[in-house]
Amino acid sequence: MDEQLETSGRRNRTSPKFLWGGAVIFLALVAMVFWAMGRTGSTAYFLKTSELASSGPSAEEPIRVNGNVVEGSVVQDGLASTFDITDGQTAITVTTDRPLPDSFRDDAQTEIVALGVYDGHSFAATEVLAKCPSKFKAKTS
Repeated sequence: MDEQLETSGRRNRTSPKFLWGGAVIFLALVAMVFWAMGRTGSTAYFLKTSELASSGPSAEEPIRVNGNVVEGSVVQDGLASTFDITDGQTAITVTTDRPLPDSFRDDAQTEIVALGVYDGHSFAATEVLAKCPSKFKAKTS
């Protein structure tokens, strides 16, 4: 019976070093989230072509634009390529001197994301990514 009184009388104490360590980790995580969200363009992965056209020329900072390839607009000369993309409302000409990805096709089903600079007339891309069409879409009868 004395043993029961002895163990029930003890309070469960957490070591102060664990409390301080947990507080430091928590504050570091909160600071990283605020830092990441405060960076330019952190909340928007890309702009649509109509958003890019309405925003005007971009500064020297690279931006991403998304759209579908306008069928029949692709012109290639070696590695240099020029093609138009659209979001269904506004078309923008994209130029690049980098190789296009293997999944890039000259049809309206090819959706791309390009990284580069917009001068108000054309988009000079340093990187072009083609989204792979889904092979797992449900068939509609």
